[in-house]
Amino acid sequence: MFRSCLTAVSVGVLLTATVGCETKDNVELRYDRPAQYDIPANIRTLGIAEFGGKTTADRKWGDIASDRLAGQLDTYNNKYHRYQLVDRKRLKAVLDEQDLQAAFSDSSKAVQAGKIAKVDGMIYGTATLTSRDEHLTRTTVNPLTKSSKEVPYLKRQVMVAINFTFDDIATGKTLASVPTMHNSDEKQKKSSSGGIGDFAKKAMSGIGGGDSGGDIQSVDQMAMPLIDECVQEFLNKISPHEVVVTEPLGKGKTEAVRTGNKLAMAKAYADALEAYQAASREKPDDYDAVFNAGVMYEVLGKLGEAEKCYDAAFKLKPQTQYAQARQRVRQESVK
Repeated sequence: MFRSCLTAVSVGVLLTATVGCETKDNVELRYDRPAQYDIPANIRTLGIAEFGGKTTADRKWGDIASDRLAGQLDTYNNKYHRYQLVDRKRLKAVLDEQDLQAAFSDSSKAVQAGKIAKVDGMIYGTATLTSRDEHLTRTTVNPLTKSSKEVPYLKRQVMVAINFTFDDIATGKTLASVPTMHNSDEKQKKSSSGGIGDFAKKAMSGIGGGDSGGDIQSVDQMAMPLIDECVQEFLNKISPHEVVVTEPLGKGKTEAVRTGNKLAMAKAYADALEAYQAASREKPDDYDAVFNAGVMYEVLGKLGEAEKCYDAAFKLKPQTQYAQARQRVRQESVK
């Protein structure tokens, strides 16, 4: 069953570079959430099998996915103490001793392996990675001569699909079956100076992690964050986890707002709130000051006051950011 509620909130700050030398002050709001699925409390010890795949390449990505899953789940366990992981090398050694494959794709083998390894639950799955390169052309215009030419470039698409299964060893029932799929595409920013044949050779050299030519990422580079997204999607279902919301602070119309932003970056949230309140008294139409005050209230756990500020900022200037922040704290207030 699906469930979600706010259990705790912690806050950090982040300074992010933007265009040119300009910086943007961001506040990160970190919410602890319970697992979206009701996993029985008696499921404590887990084994993570090697993930399978149809091809050698898929099996490679499956092994990476199971490693990333084990690493991230171990990090969560250090914070939430929900599960205990059986060391993957020890699990493989136990299965090898019993002449069982460390990778499997059905519940009967998972239950058999889980009983031998003496775990409460077993996680296994399959991975698939597909990629496609399109050799396209774009028209460039020389503003001096007003002449145009067709320049070749590469568009690369990568898709990762991982099917996760989580079985209860004692009952043989599947507790969670989660198919995930994430994809991305990237276009080469710098065009090749050679002909289309030379360009294609350079582009194809990037498949599988090599130098892709130009400035486009290799398939391997594009695949890794996609795997992490799949893993995170599955972990959200079965484990307590963290959700991070990033709110950029407005620059405001007065020095008081800029002072408040410096205080917020130093994690002096109560002092920053006072600065924003002073700024809004000085300039009642300063929507940035009002919104930033709302962020500080949310940081301090005062969601009702945060909602009032977000609502007031939206009335001064109906921005999507303000509406989304208002909706967020409304939802958090009823959990």
